[in-house]
Amino acid sequence: MKCRKIIAGLMAGVLASMSLVSVVSAEAEDDPIKVGCVFPITGNNADQGVFNVDGCQFAIDYINDNGGIKSLGGRKLELVSYDNQSDADQSKAAAERLINENPDIVAVTGAASSSFVLPMLPVFEKNSMPFLTAQVSESITNQGYQYVFRFGSTGGSFSEYQVKFLDWLNEEYGLGISKIGIIYEDTEYGISNTEGAVAAIEESAENGSGLEIAYNESFTAGSSDLTNIVVGLKQAGCEVVFPTCYTQDAKLLFNTMKSMNYNPLIIGGGGGFLYPAFGEELGDLVDGVVSVTGHNYDIQTITNNEEIANIGEQFEEEYGYFMPEQSASAFSAIYLIAQALENAASTDHDAVAGALRELTCLAATPGGEVAFDETGANVNAHAVIVQWQKGEDDVYRTRCVFPDDEAGAEFQMTEDLEAMQK
Repeated sequence: MKCRKIIAGLMAGVLASMSLVSVVSAEAEDDPIKVGCVFPITGNNADQGVFNVDGCQFAIDYINDNGGIKSLGGRKLELVSYDNQSDADQSKAAAERLINENPDIVAVTGAASSSFVLPMLPVFEKNSMPFLTAQVSESITNQGYQYVFRFGSTGGSFSEYQVKFLDWLNEEYGLGISKIGIIYEDTEYGISNTEGAVAAIEESAENGSGLEIAYNESFTAGSSDLTNIVVGLKQAGCEVVFPTCYTQDAKLLFNTMKSMNYNPLIIGGGGGFLYPAFGEELGDLVDGVVSVTGHNYDIQTITNNEEIANIGEQFEEEYGYFMPEQSASAFSAIYLIAQALENAASTDHDAVAGALRELTCLAATPGGEVAFDETGANVNAHAVIVQWQKGEDDVYRTRCVFPDDEAGAEFQMTEDLEAMQK
């Protein structure tokens, strides 16, 4: 009798344990899938960090509102964001905290600058954590990492399209521009862009374009005075300038040029030439300003994709400002993670990384389908050229104007460019 009671008790315990496991499993299936991001929410680069986090959250909400991850029973996504304080050393610390404090995170995106991304990569690789970034440095994907993916264009592509656009302008409008000035902040971002620019200009010159580098100089990021740089450009007779810098330096450079009555064609290297605040603070002076970029809300890769065609309009309605490059790239990162989860039907890190490696799908990145090579680089990504144009609501926004197969608007000639026509 005692034996039967013992067996009965054991059976009851087993059934209770099975019931508990069932309840826990059911709860786990209903739990949101956590996706991490590391961006500069404070510090010198906080503006772009906010754009990125807003873009991530917008994508999370967008995916959840459209059924979540269907292969996992419609599970929703949840964003977990960490601040790298606009500091490369803090980026690594933030990555470590994110993983240690959130072991159930399935993938991560970040971090607004290549110099912030590089210190984080060993952390993600060591923890087998899939990491996606839109940053331009080829150093991100040339170190043999298996869990790192760069879905945006490279600094070389930025420069390539700056030169392609300049060649197009010369041919289309007879500008005859030949002397180029290259100026850049002394960071990984600036150096990468400049190396690409030099190579692209030299290649174009070899093909008979007549382009030449008349001035090539770096400056400290966050400078308080760029007068010497502008004087150098002006004395060298630069008709076009390729600047690579963020918001503060971009505004200072632009205003310094205007104060010195120096009006070259500026083909910005992204960064600060793309932020909504740049347009708001310059007012009508921003009309017609051109920059290269890795993402824009009105590219044809987006507008021809029925699933995400209206994200620019929806983002602006929700957040109160037009969707800048950083928000569009962040949307693309989350969208790609969601596609990988859908295809993997699993939240296992190796399964998600494997699904990313095999992924071929449209996202919000120029170049059509995203497809990663063995290094983790998107082989189809390329840059585009945008121009600040005033909309029917009198608000200035960046519009994609080059190349034709991605353009969402026609290029508009400016008075300064008309004065250069020969």
